[in-house]
Amino acid sequence: MTQASKSRASNRASSRAAKGSPTQAATTTLICPCDSNAAPAISNLPGLEQIVFRAGDFNSFRTALLTPLPEEVSLPPWNSGRGIDSDPSVIDLAVMMVEWFAFLADILTFYNQRIANEDYLRTCILPPTPAALVNLLGYTPRPTIGATGFVAALLAPTVVGSQTITLPDGLEFQSKPGPGQTPQSFELHPATTVGLPARVAATPPPSLLNGGSTLLLNGAVKSITSGMQLLLSPRDTNAAPNLITVSALPAVQSTAKGKQTAVTFNVTQPGAALTTAATSRVLKANQNAALWTVNGASIDPYATTIQMAGLLRQIHSGDWVVFVAGATAQAIQIASAQDVLGDASTAGGPTNVSAGPSPTPIPVLHTQLKLQSAVSSAIIYAGTSISVLFGWVEAGVLVDQPISAWDGTSANLQPVQPASFPKTSPLGTPGASPILLADSAGNGAQASATVGSNGSLSINWPSTTPTPLNPTFTSPITVYFDLLPVSAGKTVKNEIIGSGDSTQTGQSFKLAKSPVTYLASGSTYASTIALTVNGLPWDEVPSFYGQSASARVFVARQDANQNTYIDFGDGVNGALLPTGTHNIVATYRYGGGASSPAANKLTVPAKSFPGLQSVVNPVAVAGGSDPDPASLIRQFAPRSVLTFGRAVSVFDYQAIAAGAPGVSMASAQWSWDAANQRAGVVVYFAGQPGIAASVQALLNASGDPNRPVTVKSATEIAVTLTLQLVVLAGVDIPTLESAVVTSLCDPSTGVFSPPQIAIGQSLFDSNIEAALQIIPGVIAVAASTFTIGSSIDLGPLHIPGEGCFFSLAPVDLMLSTETR
Repeated sequence: MTQASKSRASNRASSRAAKGSPTQAATTTLICPCDSNAAPAISNLPGLEQIVFRAGDFNSFRTALLTPLPEEVSLPPWNSGRGIDSDPSVIDLAVMMVEWFAFLADILTFYNQRIANEDYLRTCILPPTPAALVNLLGYTPRPTIGATGFVAALLAPTVVGSQTITLPDGLEFQSKPGPGQTPQSFELHPATTVGLPARVAATPPPSLLNGGSTLLLNGAVKSITSGMQLLLSPRDTNAAPNLITVSALPAVQSTAKGKQTAVTFNVTQPGAALTTAATSRVLKANQNAALWTVNGASIDPYATTIQMAGLLRQIHSGDWVVFVAGATAQAIQIASAQDVLGDASTAGGPTNVSAGPSPTPIPVLHTQLKLQSAVSSAIIYAGTSISVLFGWVEAGVLVDQPISAWDGTSANLQPVQPASFPKTSPLGTPGASPILLADSAGNGAQASATVGSNGSLSINWPSTTPTPLNPTFTSPITVYFDLLPVSAGKTVKNEIIGSGDSTQTGQSFKLAKSPVTYLASGSTYASTIALTVNGLPWDEVPSFYGQSASARVFVARQDANQNTYIDFGDGVNGALLPTGTHNIVATYRYGGGASSPAANKLTVPAKSFPGLQSVVNPVAVAGGSDPDPASLIRQFAPRSVLTFGRAVSVFDYQAIAAGAPGVSMASAQWSWDAANQRAGVVVYFAGQPGIAASVQALLNASGDPNRPVTVKSATEIAVTLTLQLVVLAGVDIPTLESAVVTSLCDPSTGVFSPPQIAIGQSLFDSNIEAALQIIPGVIAVAASTFTIGSSIDLGPLHIPGEGCFFSLAPVDLMLSTETR
């Protein structure tokens, strides 16, 4: 480069440095009239998802560097032709150097902007950043929480009689993994003693009608015909019978126990409740009689005194008779029956004997009935003759019907003979024992039960189990008594995590296994870390704030990858570690999360134990949850810090509820307590079953005691979404369909996932379309149908309502494509 060229380059650099910006004033001569010569001022409004912090990019930096300075406009056209001073290599090198700097400046400003965005909770996008930022606020995101539950022990044949075995604390069980999955580990805590019987086959008590309208009679009964009126009643004669009408010809059936007759009926007049065949009977009328019809009325509307046509001394006080007129019938109990003299002459009547010579009285002795209730007008005005049925005899021997479908409403079970239920719990303590139930179809339930004096099992359903059961249980039902409390995680014993140094403050060590298991503890959760230093236990605390200089405490924290670090104090807040070699030892468990074994999958003891044959879990373990994703940390961390553990605003209640174990999303609304004329709060939550009580306890402890808090389970509204997409020709359709399912249904990032959609949150069609159109190969959404149940919910706005939220399962996503 010539001396003149160097001078001009130096002048250009000096002038740009003096201006302090790579851009020029409006008077600068432009390379292209379209180019802008001044960078726009940076402006970031509140509430943005991303902020702008770049001074420029490659194009703007390159343009600014190649634009002449004002003082250079009057100089000869140094850059005319092919190069500076007619040397093409010089201009090519100069432009290349300018582009190098522009490229470097582009990279530097890009990272400046990214660093600026990562400094704020709303705008950061890197996975580790939200947790690191909220750690500065003292907020601890919810860690991996392990599921808990029961498995039932099945004992080996070597265990007999009253012999028991004690299973040790920490005994490990594993799940049967599906294709591509790994076994999940669960451990027994605490040690549990089990014995016989481990399980008993049971059935619901037999039922006379089994909830239907058919009764069974022993043998082949020929005396019952269609249309016949029968009385079905308890054997207690004081109870009102059920008046039934046989609706079809009885059917004779052959069974393993012989022949039975099935009688189908309609209830004409309900009476007392019926239980079993042994306490019930079915009666048919052996006789019938007519009413007085010679002269005068034998029956009046609302009358309770009836005149019969003849003498009926078989009817007594307390008997039941049935009045029949055509297809109408009524059963009425007799108050009294007596013989009376009536006059059959034209001047007489059923209760009057005429006097005088003419006409001659015709005395007739007949029965007068006084009834407990009046005969209905439907019978009186039926337009046909009325007859009275009486003289009831048993139509046959009733037979109980086995209950094949049990809904749990009648919470009693009977053992299948010759087995019997244990009178005490397996540990020998009287009272209610926890049990698991399993039917032959694979359904399961958890409850507690006591054994009555008659040997039947009385079941106490937990508040989280609604009855009637859905689905119903199919007999026979297996009752498991030897229950083992298990929780997720695999124990690492006595791991040496480091060496203490009393000259260092704030020492920190990483545990080898992750994620560390946390377990629900009341309304919150606790880690499974037990740590010793020089053989002495140190206690885990949430933070070092307020800890004395001699407090032997530590803090466990997780990074974005769920690695766990053990932090120690600085000698001011929390004690320094004593100097030693490999003197810090930790025992902990790792594993857990929302994904836990399904029912009947946690069945494998990790190693054999004398007397234990196997385990079963007819009821799935529950309560596990994954670590808080970044979206929930952004939402709840600032609110949780503002609460200081105390709920004042409605957002405080929401943030505290969202941090409870097993809660995937929460929402709070103000309410009005009309009875006490005060404001209240309704908190809706979604997540694992059976956590309402712990959420309620957590809010009661954190909220104003004078402000009532009602905790309700949010209502899930299942959506069926039908989409027609326009896609590029040649795109791989299976890959595209998989991307659509992920975009909408992924449990962490999908449009319908708990981190992305809130309780009560409305949804626009444009939200769905925006998520689809960023998928490579998707041109447009040609049509979409949003269906709730069997009704189409017309867009563009879909509102779930208070306490409700939308959900979309992959099977409910109907997708079709057309190419262009």
